[in-house]
Amino acid sequence: MISVTTPPHPAQPGGSAAQATESGPRPARGAAIPSATLLGDRETVAIEHRGVIYVLRATRAGKLILTK
Repeated sequence: MISVTTPPHPAQPGGSAAQATESGPRPARGAAIPSATLLGDRETVAIEHRGVIYVLRATRAGKLILTK
């Protein structure tokens, strides 16, 4: 399982939307993240958001489904 976090707000100490990570620069606030970046070679990925786990799933038809 991978963990996806949102970048710190630029106004926070040490926070910059252009800050580098292990996988490269973070996207600017509101920038699109390719689904392949989230899913990799998996069909599903668990995303924790505010203490709730969601599952992002790619269908055989190439659509994405996000469920709680």
